[in-house]
Amino acid sequence: MTKKDYIEIKDLVDKYDGTYQDVAAIITAMTDGEEQFLFETLKATLTDPNIGQVVICVEEKNAWVNKVLGSFKEDPRLKIVYMPMAFQGAVRNCALNYVNMPWIAYCDGDDVWCTNKTFTQRRWADTTKSDFVGADHILINDDSKVCAFALARNIPMPSSWLVRTEIMKQYPFQDSLPFGGDGEWWIRTKDVVRKSRCPKVLLKYRVRSGSVSSNTSSKKRKARIVSFASLPILRAIILLFTWCIWLATRQKEYVWLKAWGQQPSSISTHTKENS
Repeated sequence: MTKKDYIEIKDLVDKYDGTYQDVAAIITAMTDGEEQFLFETLKATLTDPNIGQVVICVEEKNAWVNKVLGSFKEDPRLKIVYMPMAFQGAVRNCALNYVNMPWIAYCDGDDVWCTNKTFTQRRWADTTKSDFVGADHILINDDSKVCAFALARNIPMPSSWLVRTEIMKQYPFQDSLPFGGDGEWWIRTKDVVRKSRCPKVLLKYRVRSGSVSSNTSSKKRKARIVSFASLPILRAIILLFTWCIWLATRQKEYVWLKAWGQQPSSISTHTKENS
C-alpha cells in the first residue's frame, strides 16, 4: 500500500458518518477479575458508532454483572450470556450463536477500546477489501494510565480484532486451547482469510495481575514494563521511547514469523498486490 493509498483511507475514515451499525461486540468477562473493569470496557464499546449488538459472556454463577452494568442494562443492543467456565476460545465460539451482525469485534472484559475503534476498522476493511482487520495497542495499568506503546508486528491482540462473522463461523477457535487459541487460529487461517493491519492505536490493553495469561512469557514481559512505568518519570521516558519505536516500525501488514512455517499466500497478503 502506497502513501497515497494510506492518505485516501485516512480521508475516508475522517469523513465516515457512522450511519450504519453492523458490528457485534463479543465481550468476555468470565472471571471475577473483570468486575472492576467491565463498566469502562462496556462504555467504550457502546459508544462506538458501528456497534449494533453487544454480547457479554459471563460465568453461569455470576452474581455481579447486573450491578456493574447499571443503566447500560436498558440498552436494547445488549445481551448477557451465562455459560459454564471454559477456555476463551470456546467462550467466543459459543457467543457466535447469539450474533446477528455481519461483523464481530472481540474485547476482553478488562481491555478498553479507543474512540471510534470499529468505526475506523470498518472503513479500513471496505477500502482494503479485507475480511479481518487488526489494530495496534498501548499498555495500561489497573488505574487505566497509559504506560507504553506496543509493537504488535506479528499478530494483533484479540481485543483489537474486527472480523467477518461468517469467517469465524467457518473457522472457529479451537475449544480446547488455553489463552484463547488466537495464535493457532492465526496460523491455521493464513491462506484462507484476507487479513490487514490498520496501523493506528485503537486498543488500550490492560496489564494486571491475576489474569488468565499472567504466567505467559509475553504477559510477564508486559508486566515488567508496566511496573517500571509506575513511576511518573520512568513512565514518560518509556512512553516516548516505545512511541518512537512504534512510529518507526509500524506498517500495513503483519510480519510472518519463520517459526510458523511457510509464508502465507497472496490471498492473505493481498494488500501487496495493490501497493
